[in-house]
Amino acid sequence: MTIGGEQFEVLSAVIFAIGVYGLLARRHPLGVAIAIGLLFAAPVIAIVGFTHAEQGPTIGIGDGLAAFAIVAGSCICSLAFTLVVLLWRRTERADIDALGDLEGEG
Repeated sequence: MTIGGEQFEVLSAVIFAIGVYGLLARRHPLGVAIAIGLLFAAPVIAIVGFTHAEQGPTIGIGDGLAAFAIVAGSCICSLAFTLVVLLWRRTERADIDALGDLEGEG
């Protein structure tokens, strides 16, 4: 049994759909940050899957792009976790609705 580009495409679409659901349904900023991480992981799965399924001379390009995307995604997620901690310290609660309470604070 060989895994082809179609399986990677389906897996990427499922991961992306879970990320979109998490982004829309979560109220806690930590859950939103994890959902954004899933949204960044879905295209990486697709890139690596398509380059490995093709079996051509460009097989290293997908791995290089995936490494770059993982580093960029982890930097963005660490920034999101930092913002969650800052929100927690300012409002004493970690809820997306607490962001509206910060208007006018300086």
